[in-house]
Order: sequence, then structure tokens, then C-alpha cells
Amino acid sequence: MLPESFLHFVWRFQYFNTSALKLVSGDQLDIIKTGHLNHLAGPDFKEAQINIQGIQWHGSIEVHVKSSDWYAHKHQGDPNYDNVILHVVWENDKHTLNGEGNLIPTLELKGLVKPMVLERYQALLNNGDSVPCARPLNSTKSITRLSMLEKALVERVEEKAKSFNTILEENSQDWEESAYHWLSKGFGFKTNADNMLRLAQSIPLKVLTKHSNQLFQIEALLFGQAGFLDVDVADEYAYQLQKEYRFLKTKYQLKQKVGYNEWHFSKVRPANYPTIRIAQLAALVITYPHIFAFFSGIENRKEAIDKLDVLQSDYWCTHYAIDKKLGKRLGGLSKKSKENIIVNTAIPFLAALAKYKDDNAYLDKALNLLSSMKAESNHITELWKTLGWNVSSAFDSQGLIQLHNAYCMPKKCIECNIGISLVRNPIA
Repeated sequence: MLPESFLHFVWRFQYFNTSALKLVSGDQLDIIKTGHLNHLAGPDFKEAQINIQGIQWHGSIEVHVKSSDWYAHKHQGDPNYDNVILHVVWENDKHTLNGEGNLIPTLELKGLVKPMVLERYQALLNNGDSVPCARPLNSTKSITRLSMLEKALVERVEEKAKSFNTILEENSQDWEESAYHWLSKGFGFKTNADNMLRLAQSIPLKVLTKHSNQLFQIEALLFGQAGFLDVDVADEYAYQLQKEYRFLKTKYQLKQKVGYNEWHFSKVRPANYPTIRIAQLAALVITYPHIFAFFSGIENRKEAIDKLDVLQSDYWCTHYAIDKKLGKRLGGLSKKSKENIIVNTAIPFLAALAKYKDDNAYLDKALNLLSSMKAESNHITELWKTLGWNVSSAFDSQGLIQLHNAYCMPKKCIECNIGISLVRNPIA
């Protein structure tokens, strides 16, 4: 069965026989304007113009595989569809009526679509390769490939930004508090991200800023709220942390949200233990108490890397847990960890800020950051390399990961600029 997206393509570019067009009713149809594709709620194409039996109509076009989908999608009685002037379908299997009970003019495309266009599209759909256009890929124009890469990259960045927007909504649009929560989640990386977010949510930023030049107190608050001080301790430093936390917990009436046993340590190197990450977060909060400015002020990769060049307190350079010493001294965040935070935390934040302020300068900053960073190496990027795609930066790798996962795997070729170009033109 053909997807609606293919019919959108056919209607938009008029890839069907438009001479002597007839509606299913037998009335003559002339298409003056196809309208523009609507990405929001409501009919598929807005501001279209057609002529039926010499009478001009202005309104919207709705596209379905079967005409009965009008009812399956519950458009009947929906006022958003009252101005539909034409129902474009692949197969007319049922008469459709508008809100007033009148028959909606319907155009059936089956038998009208240009055979070569349909064959080229089906060739992509039936291809067994993980990238359906793998073989003809290099026959497409480089500008087509690059435009699709950028489109996919922006989609990926904006998808990640949605997670930040969820936090922003929960914090009633408080950007400073949300930035702190988002940074904390980033410091959890994949393994402990949710726990780090819950930890930050249990301690308002305003509480931490009251101790903005007192690392010991911030550590006591974070480790206490994380549940790491709910144990018997032997060394003096840990004992003092525990004592300080009990006082601060009562003072600020804090409630723990994360328990000791909820943190993940297995299959994680000591440098990535949540205890070390919490200590590094504490050091960063001391250094940059205004987290919003920390993110929004990033101008380039070097500055971002330098901002993340913080060292945890001496105790956490020599311990991986309370009372448990390391065999060798730990440094701060590794280069790989810093780049992970830039890609997965700083860049989505900038994308969210760009949308909120309606200022693409922040999005450009995010994309420029990706262009200056080293590409990831994984099975997806290696696949694209074998197909001749140059993967030289995180801009490339992030865009190609999105292209593979969001378009190639679900075979949304007709929504991809590369796929569209191959359907419109003969495949070499």
C-alpha cells in the first residue's frame, strides 16, 4: 500500500496525467494552484485553487490513500476541514461528505500517476539495503545530499531540544533553574542521566547559590540528596560532609528523591562513577553559578571545552566512593566527556533558546559548534563512509545518524530530498 507521503509528493509536483481530468463524479477538473503543504493540524494543502465545471474554488486539499480514510481519521464534523474543496485519493472506496452533508469533490489518482515515477519509488521501497538509495546515491547532486544532511541535522538537534523544553515547562519557564537541571542531567551521561536530573530537582538552584563560594557545602548538599551519605563513614572528610548535610537538609527542608541503590556503577569505569560526576558538577556550579549564561555565552568549541575544564575537590580526586580510595589520582572531565556534554547538552540548549527567542543566531552557533567537533565513529557512520560520504565532523555524523534512523530505516524516501530527486529523475 502506498503511503500518504507519496501521494503528497505526486499532488505537489503534479506527477500524474493532468489532461482532461475528471472527478469520480464525472465533472471536469482543472488545477490552477496545488496549494502549499501544511505541516500543522488541518488539511494537507492550504490556499489551493481549482476549477470544477467552469466554477472556481479556493480552499484546502485533503489527501488520503483511500477515501474512507476521511472517516477513519475522524474529519467528519471537524470544523478545520470545512473548507476542503477537493479530496485527492489513490482509491475511491467510499463517498465522503462535508460537515453540511454535501458530497466532497474527489479525484482518484490510481491509473493517473506516471508509471516511471511509481516504478522508481517502488524500486526504493523494495530495496533490501539499509540505505535504500545506496547504489544510486553518488549519482545525485552534492547540493541535494548536503541540503538533506543539514535538514536531518537540524531535526536531530531540535528533537534533543524537546527534552529540555519538557524541563522548561515543568519549571514554569524558569530558564536559570532549567539550565541547572539540564546540565545536571548531562553530567549523568546515558547511565545516570535520569538520576542526576532527579537529584537536581531535589535541590533548588537558589539553595546552591547561597553557598556559591563554599564547595564543601555544595558537595554536602549534592551527595546527601543523592543518598551517598546514608552510610556509616570512617574518614573525617566524609564524617564532616554527613554532619553538614544533616544541618542543611533541616535548614532548607529538603526531601531526597534518589536512593543510594538507584545509582548505576556496573560496567562503568571509576572516572565515570556517579560520585565523581556529582563532585565535578559541584565544582562547575562553584565556578559558573549562572548556568544559563554558561550555556548561552558559548561562542566556539575551544571556549566550551575550556569552560568544562574543572577539577573536582581533592577528596574526589583520590576516592571513587565514600571511604573508598583510588589506586591512582583522577583528573577532571576527559576530552571525550566534554565533547559529549557539548553535543548532547549545550547544543540542544542553544537550539531550544533559538526557538524560544526566534533568533537563529543561537541555532547557527550550535551548528557551527558541531562543524568544529570531531565526528563520532559507529556502525552508522562507517556505513555512510563505505557509500562514499565524507564524515569529517560531528555536523556530518549527527546528521547522518538522523538521516539513517529517521528516513532510511523506516523508508521515508519520499520525505527525503535525496529520495525525491531519485524518484523525479531516472535512477542511474
